[in-house]
Amino acid sequence: MAGETIITIVGNLTRDPEIRTSASGNDWATFTVAVNVRKKQGDMWVDVPSYFDCKAFGRLASNTVAKLAKGSKVVV
Repeated sequence: MAGETIITIVGNLTRDPEIRTSASGNDWATFTVAVNVRKKQGDMWVDVPSYFDCKAFGRLASNTVAKLAKGSKVVV
């Protein structure tokens, strides 16, 4: 997969992960990660949140739902 941008997100889950199953029987989990970025506005620093919708598939999806909950610190 040459040419793709790879990023690492460190933040907290905004809600409990939800697991779903496709018609073919494959599991996937969806969750949202909130990340605060500090920016300077004038003489003050403010936190600006960014939200990232994520999906995990297969065994990782099952482990995500079993081990993580709203507010959990994650690295994606």
